[in-house]
Amino acid sequence: MKSLISFLNRGPWGDPHWPGNCSGHVVRELIEFTRPTLMVDVCEGSGTSGDVCREMGVEYVGLDLHRGFDFTSDYVLSRLSRPADLVFSHPPYEAMIDYRNVGTWSDPDHKYRDLSGCTEEGFVEKSHLMLINQREATRPGGHYASLIGDLRKNGRFRSFQADYISMMPRDELMGVVIKAQHNCTSDARSYAGKFIPIVHEYLLVWQRKAALLVQVAIEKAIETKTRGELVWKNLLYTVLMRLGGKAALTEIYREVEREASEYLATKAHWMEKVRQQLQKHFTNIERGTWALPAAA
Repeated sequence: MKSLISFLNRGPWGDPHWPGNCSGHVVRELIEFTRPTLMVDVCEGSGTSGDVCREMGVEYVGLDLHRGFDFTSDYVLSRLSRPADLVFSHPPYEAMIDYRNVGTWSDPDHKYRDLSGCTEEGFVEKSHLMLINQREATRPGGHYASLIGDLRKNGRFRSFQADYISMMPRDELMGVVIKAQHNCTSDARSYAGKFIPIVHEYLLVWQRKAALLVQVAIEKAIETKTRGELVWKNLLYTVLMRLGGKAALTEIYREVEREASEYLATKAHWMEKVRQQLQKHFTNIERGTWALPAAA
């Protein structure tokens, strides 16, 4: 794999009529580079990744909101027989394509968790949770990756790939691959003034190290003070997903401390931070017991 890839067609994999369908050539490149024995796609859409894996003889698990799996509340690793070698995502880019009216929904509540129905900041927040969930499902030494584009909306440009890179461990990022896009809607338009059409996406590839989630999250919160609240919030989202969606406060403390007791020994107020985030963002279902919030 090189830092620039370009394919004139999406190939024979998956359903070509599915909007925003990922090119199977990208999945092939990723598999040839990482050589997984088990690949997981957490936003598989029409099944492109599964078709490629079957053709290449790779064990595969496909998950998608349209079939009831929600990576903002469901723990990816709980759906696997073992941590994966490669965990991939190609999420909806905010409101670029509205997937809430695409396909069939096994659970109507999941429709309201679709990233394509989020605000811009809501998209970034849920994307961070998606990436953490992917990392949790990846074995140390394995890879997690995401294909993401940029957004221009109301005359303003947003680079989501920059957000993704800033939210994950810097020492795990292996590289950024630029994927050229062909047959874009913008190709047929004429633009007045100074305007740069977006004709590419980014394939971001990380290699997971042995560091546990709590330590990674706290270090990232310290490093990016402007995202510290988001990091703590999504850390607790992941812990509660791991514990089945609800848990006693003492169990939450124990799960956080289990991963990074030595690291947390120097952080005098970490329990207060946990309680603060639970009170702000989660549901207190009974005294001393907290749960993931209901669908927004």
